[in-house]
Amino acid sequence: MGFQIEDGQGTSRTAGVDDENRLKTLAITRSMEHASNQKHGTAYNVVFSQKPKAADDCIFYMKNTDDTDMVIEGLTIGVTDAGANESIYFKLGDSGTRDSATDIVPSNLNSGSGNKADGDFEKGEDLTAGTLDGGTEFERIVLAAAAATDKVSSTFNFNQDVVLKKNGVFTIYIGGSFAGTYYLTVNIHYHD
Repeated sequence: MGFQIEDGQGTSRTAGVDDENRLKTLAITRSMEHASNQKHGTAYNVVFSQKPKAADDCIFYMKNTDDTDMVIEGLTIGVTDAGANESIYFKLGDSGTRDSATDIVPSNLNSGSGNKADGDFEKGEDLTAGTLDGGTEFERIVLAAAAATDKVSSTFNFNQDVVLKKNGVFTIYIGGSFAGTYYLTVNIHYHD
């Protein structure tokens, strides 16, 4: 008789192995964001709408001020102008002052949690009119005019979750015709 894996709760039960030498398990798995939300109450949506002033204007700024990593899962995008022929692009690492910024308060997605998101969350028609600059573009979404005629929102999930360490910055820019008002929901949670 070899080494046995026993229950750590004093029941003397041992783990089983199948005929292909795999440990038998019955497991419950949860996504990282679900665990962060249910156990810690640290999942949020940042909901806002904004019309850009001109092409390539920054309309959203987010900075993590928490010691825990902020994870950006994805976002929902909608636009009101059927003639919009745009691209929406995302940057990491912008720095500087934002012009005419309006604060946004993220919504906690756990109704039993009183937690508030730690960070700076701002929107504006041209945040780059200040000194905001220097970030690196990491993703771009194209919204052709035909796609906007449906007047529906689309959900976009980043292929790799975006992680903001403490003082990390994420920004959203609108390129193209800058027509219409954009309705966005950014999905975030905190996880170490």
